[in-house]
Amino acid sequence: MDDISQGRAAIWRKRLKRCMDERGLTQLAFVSQLNRQFLTKYHQKDISRWLNTGNRTASGVIGFPKYETMMLIAEFFNVDVGYLTGESDEETFSMQRACDFTGLDSTAVRNIRDWTGAGASCGAKDGNAGDSQDGVDDTLDGGAADADMAPSDADDAAARELRRRTIDAFLGSEEFPKLVGNMLTLCEMSSMWRDSPEKFASVMASVAEESDLQAGFTAELMVNAFYGIANVSFQQLLHNAYPIPDRSKINDLDDGAADDGDTSRSGT
Repeated sequence: MDDISQGRAAIWRKRLKRCMDERGLTQLAFVSQLNRQFLTKYHQKDISRWLNTGNRTASGVIGFPKYETMMLIAEFFNVDVGYLTGESDEETFSMQRACDFTGLDSTAVRNIRDWTGAGASCGAKDGNAGDSQDGVDDTLDGGAADADMAPSDADDAAARELRRRTIDAFLGSEEFPKLVGNMLTLCEMSSMWRDSPEKFASVMASVAEESDLQAGFTAELMVNAFYGIANVSFQQLLHNAYPIPDRSKINDLDDGAADDGDTSRSGT
C-alpha cells in the first residue's frame, strides 16, 4: 500500500471499530448479525481481517475488503463507504453536503432534522428513501397526508408538518439575524470561559480596573447585560414568528361575536 492507502486503511480500522463499539458488538455478534441481515456467510476471521486492514503480517499487508463487502458493512451501520474510508468526516455524504451548505456541524443539522421529523418515514440512511428526493418524505415538503393514510399516520404527518412550520417560522423570521447577532458576544465570552478561564479572568480584571469594580462583579454585570439584550431580541423574534392577538384584539373579536349573536336572535 502507498501512503494514501495506508492513511485510508488507518481511518477504516478506527471507524469500523467505532461503529462496532457504538452498537456494543463483538466480532462474533457483528458477523452473526451481518450474515442474518444480508444472508451472507462471513466468519469471525473475516471481521478480524477487516479490523486489521493495512496492517502487515508475515504473508504481507492485509488489503481492503472487496467493494461489495464494504458496501454491505456500510449499509449495516447506516453510513456511507466514504465515511469508513475517510473520504467524508460525516457518516453520510448527504450529511456532509448539509454541513457544507449551512456551515453547521452535524449535531446541529441532525437536531433540526430530528425535530422536524424529516427522516421519520425514510430509510435509516440519508438519501435512501425510494422515490423521495434527498431522503425526505413527500409529506414533509409542505404537502398534506394522503387521503387514504391511516389515522395514526395522518396524525404523525400533521405533527411533523407542525414541527417543520415551527422551526421554519423561527429561522425565517426577520428578527432571527438580530437575535443571533446579539448572541455573538455571549458566545464569545462563553467560549473564552470554557477554553481559557485564565484569559477570561484577565479580561474581566482589565475591564474591572477601568470601572473600579471587582472582577467577579464586573463579569456578572456584563453577562447579565448581554443576557438581557439577547432576551429582548428573543421576545421580539417570538412575537414576529408566532403572532398572536393581544388582549384588546381578543376583546374586539369577542364583542363582535356577541353582536352577531344578538343580531341572530333578534332576527328570529
